[in-house]
Amino acid sequence: MKKVAIYGIGNFGYAVLKHLDKKNSSDFDLYACDRDRELINFLDKNREHPYFHPGKKISEKVIFVSGVRELLTNCDILIVAVTSSCISQVFKDIKKYLEPQTIILNTSKALDWNSGKRLSTIIQKELSGRVYKYAVLAGGTIAQDLFDHEPLGANIACENRLVLKKLVALFSSANLFIYPTSDVVGTEYASAFKNVISILAGITKGLGFSYGAETHIISRAATEVEDLVVKKLGGKKSTFALGSQCWGNDLWMSCTGNTRNREFGILVGQGKSTKTALARMKSENKTVEGINTIRILNKIRGIKDYYILYLVYRLFAGEIKLEAFKDLIFRNHR
Repeated sequence: MKKVAIYGIGNFGYAVLKHLDKKNSSDFDLYACDRDRELINFLDKNREHPYFHPGKKISEKVIFVSGVRELLTNCDILIVAVTSSCISQVFKDIKKYLEPQTIILNTSKALDWNSGKRLSTIIQKELSGRVYKYAVLAGGTIAQDLFDHEPLGANIACENRLVLKKLVALFSSANLFIYPTSDVVGTEYASAFKNVISILAGITKGLGFSYGAETHIISRAATEVEDLVVKKLGGKKSTFALGSQCWGNDLWMSCTGNTRNREFGILVGQGKSTKTALARMKSENKTVEGINTIRILNKIRGIKDYYILYLVYRLFAGEIKLEAFKDLIFRNHR
């Protein structure tokens, strides 16, 4: 029997757990773990999350464990659903228990909060000397929509075709359409920069601009990202097509839908400080991944050549005020 394990049972991790639990017809054993042992004990006893999706039960088939040793023993597929700021420590913690056959699937949509590097690069550094296979899941998959079994799409990116085939089979269902790609570089950058543009869209809304102005700036910022990633960072142009789930789909959903990054951006555009806006989001158990990516944009090679992206960085770095940002955002970005 194949063993599938999920590490990190926050909002999205719980949604993935529920998706696989519903799909599981004795094809695999499903395990779950989190650093918060009280959370794991609650889930094991009550079969529902204490914070997210009340009333959405997990079946008795799911095995909740309190330690990574038990989670990773004989594990075939490890799904890591933690925030980007935790990635380095998580892989430090699990390194000695990780077995060579284990496939790692990362779901975090960000760049490293300290170095600006892709998360696969950080994981590679932490697992130096270990043999493993890496993949990334990205797409327009809001946790609530996944819970409600809406018809959604996502990319899984991996350079190994056999691994891709296994992961597509695991995640595909009547309501989740998985599109495989070999472009790990482009997929990681697309999903991270999408969060940045989502925050920018929210700021534009919060500043009082029209919906047309909002979609205008989204389209121009998206053009900058594509140019940057394809020409300077090694991503493939096809990853930035409208039909790409980690880009076209996720960008559209994140920038115009009810998402955390957009909500945070609206608060900032309305004049809330970054600290106040983040505290408001945290009080509602909402993580804003895009802010970490914005804070390290200056570490991205060539970023100063991209007017909109660099302007967003300067706003959150405190180099310009909100009123100046409002005056500058629609200038000089042809």
